[in-house]
Amino acid sequence: MDATTGSERVGGRRMLAGLTLSLLSAFLLVVIWQSFGNLWWLTFVAFVPMYVAQYRVLPRRWSAVPVALAFAGYYLALGLLTASVLSLGVIIGAALGFGVIGLAIGVFLRPFAERTGYRWFVVQFPLIWVTLDLLIQNNEFLGTNSWIGYRLGGVPQLVQPVSITSTPALNLLLLVINSTIALMIFALMDRRWPGLTDVPVPRPVLRWSVAIPVAVTTIWTACSLYIFSDVSTRMGPSVRVAAVQPGLDNATPGTLIVAGNTSPGRSEAQRIQDQIEQLSDMTRQAAGQGAEVVVWPEETLNYDPRVDHTEWIPALVRETDVYLVMGFTPDAADGAAPNTALLWSPEGEVVSLYLKTKRVLAEGEAFTPGTVYPTVETPVGVLGMIICFDIDFPDGPARREVLNGAQLILAPSIDIASIADVRSASTVFRAVENRVAMVKADVAWDSVLVAPNGRVIASTAVHAERGGWALLVADVPLGPLNAPFTRYGNTPFQWLTYAATLVMIGCMVTSWRRRSR
Repeated sequence: MDATTGSERVGGRRMLAGLTLSLLSAFLLVVIWQSFGNLWWLTFVAFVPMYVAQYRVLPRRWSAVPVALAFAGYYLALGLLTASVLSLGVIIGAALGFGVIGLAIGVFLRPFAERTGYRWFVVQFPLIWVTLDLLIQNNEFLGTNSWIGYRLGGVPQLVQPVSITSTPALNLLLLVINSTIALMIFALMDRRWPGLTDVPVPRPVLRWSVAIPVAVTTIWTACSLYIFSDVSTRMGPSVRVAAVQPGLDNATPGTLIVAGNTSPGRSEAQRIQDQIEQLSDMTRQAAGQGAEVVVWPEETLNYDPRVDHTEWIPALVRETDVYLVMGFTPDAADGAAPNTALLWSPEGEVVSLYLKTKRVLAEGEAFTPGTVYPTVETPVGVLGMIICFDIDFPDGPARREVLNGAQLILAPSIDIASIADVRSASTVFRAVENRVAMVKADVAWDSVLVAPNGRVIASTAVHAERGGWALLVADVPLGPLNAPFTRYGNTPFQWLTYAATLVMIGCMVTSWRRRSR
């Protein structure tokens, strides 16, 4: 009786320890996000407690639970970025849904690792995670905001090989580093407490499972530092640019982020006049500080300035002698209305038009996507335009603009308060992938200027629900371009990942059948 009670007590302690480790991973996968701690360096070890719980602490029948909690924690953090527009219940429900996906995946991981003597261990979970990333990368709900590599957006010196391999390769490497560290911990635990598992890590498997990731990580780091230095020395001449962030006081009514009337008692005609005066004043300030290119936010105007109120923008750009990119929509409350950006020359003429190509379906956007990626050669460099959500698609508009010669990509944008800290990360990665400069002008929260080497030159991150105004003016070097990613995109790495995952699944099925026999 005493022995049984003691055994149950030990089992309970292990269960508690396993669940605590699982929750630790879930916690770490939240605080690595820019909005919840920005402890990006924990990305290299965030999954390790999950692995220890899954393979050495919890019993086999519970081994999927740590994976479920890791998925739920990571996607809870992603969901909280939409807290400005979605209820907490919806966010928690979505996180639990991803937890169920993690649970389904986790069921297969430990049995497969033990049947195959850990030969696939360092890549089995990373391949599944990154394959899911690639399969849903073109969705118009989240885009690629879930990519774990974006957590390193603040350290561009470490991410430069994405200009060759694509960003999912970085996602895979980060996950492999986690699993490699976990495997080394398993080996130490097997030596110290041999009774924890029936299937210890074989020494030959440990040697090459550690040596190969260490070699790859070393090569990646060395290449990244070299590419960062090389791109930094080959960037083109600097252009002084300005991102105009006007705030919501005079914003176009009807957009998702403008709740109700921004100024009760003021007529629409007066709002438009106040908006004209504010944008004109901020543009003059930018020009007074030497700006040659000025960007206004997405959907700045709720009318086509080539049709209504036609005089003020041509007069303004002639007065300030700037190239101006501005966004408009004829009806921001109508998701089917075209979302457009215009590029005005200092002569007061429209020299380029761009239609947004990626819709935010969660916000009700239903316009016909654009299919043209125009660039304009100007005395200050070759200019291209994209709009807001377009930034989040690596194989999408930014890459296509650079293929057409853009050295500087100008991006009118509307975000929401809860996402203000993380939106610069995807902008950094598009700059690094294509070795191109980026200027993102947001309506009220998160404008950013990024150099072609991924260095953030200037940025805002306003957290108030009603946003705030800002004017960013700085010198931004033109991109040296010619990145392999620009030419080939995600395709080579994507198909290699799919092939490796299919081979691994084949091995899973084969090993299971042999075990069954």
